Amino acid sequence: MQKIKEGGCFMKKEELEVGQTVSATVKEDIKKPFTGKVEKIYENSVLLEIVSNEAEDNTAVSELNNKIVVNLSSIKKAK
Repeated sequence: MQKIKEGGCFMKKEELEVGQTVSATVKEDIKKPFTGKVEKIYENSVLLEIVSNEAEDNTAVSELNNKIVVNLSSIKKAK
């Protein structure tokens, strides 16, 4: 069962829902943490629509058409 790190604890993959807002970080493409809305849930990742990001990442987000696939280990529940 895939788990998602949430703060200091874990959230089950099955608890994710399409439309849910999450915080995420990625090692490439976007430098700062961002907020995204879950569009699709895959086996080990999710497709996010980027809804909020730092100004310095605006160009990268635009090039990605406001969408990115993120590994489950890189997301947590948005505050």
